[in-house]
Amino acid sequence: MTALIAVQGAMRDWLLDGNSAIAKLIAGDHTDARLRIHADAYRLRLLDVLANDFPTTKAMLGEDAFDALGRDYLHAHPSTQPSVRHFGQAFADWLATRSDVAESVSQLARFEWTQGECFDAADAPLLDMTTLATLPADAWPTLRLHLHPAVRLLTMSCNAPALIGAHAADGTLPALHPAPQVCWLLWCSDGDVHWRQLEADEATALQAVQTGESFAELCERMMIFHQGDGPLRAASLLKRWLTDGLLTTPGDPPSD
Repeated sequence: MTALIAVQGAMRDWLLDGNSAIAKLIAGDHTDARLRIHADAYRLRLLDVLANDFPTTKAMLGEDAFDALGRDYLHAHPSTQPSVRHFGQAFADWLATRSDVAESVSQLARFEWTQGECFDAADAPLLDMTTLATLPADAWPTLRLHLHPAVRLLTMSCNAPALIGAHAADGTLPALHPAPQVCWLLWCSDGDVHWRQLEADEATALQAVQTGESFAELCERMMIFHQGDGPLRAASLLKRWLTDGLLTTPGDPPSD
């Protein structure tokens, strides 16, 4: 097993850094050509993974520019996990560090990655109105709601969602440009990822749920936006969240 690990390590060093030590461990002729085939296949496979995870980003940038960035990303963030599903996890943040890439591009990539997170999230039982109806009246003020693992909140300052929608519909992509900052809700329901732009009060309410505030505290937050109608707005939002499947059963939040 030690010998196998040494060979695997040498192959890794060749793939990532071009270290030629692996050559002496390979029998037969045309060693360099055979190694190059493996190296090319490795890189192409990971570029395909990025293209699958960020299809709109690739379509917006163009294949050549996307592949060039992908190769640079592979060098900066080589795959370290058995599953390639995690390979693109740092791609959006890495794009944000590039002086030659607009901030809107990194936000577009982040939105696409977040879609994947929603799709791959752990399952959990949904909270429904029937369950809430069994709660005694004195339990409501201290009730703490929990977002389903497939729910994400994402702040954006560009029109990335418009590009993603157009790409999904096989339409012409609009130009990517900055836009006023807003919060977006993304969630997975019945195997599909959905998203919608949030009004400021709903974004605040969902952030309060995310940080573990009680329903009474949530109602107080809604008073900031709706004065005496705060509790009514909180109840209205709760009904919509239940309909959309955004909440899981009360108790300890499930882990991904």
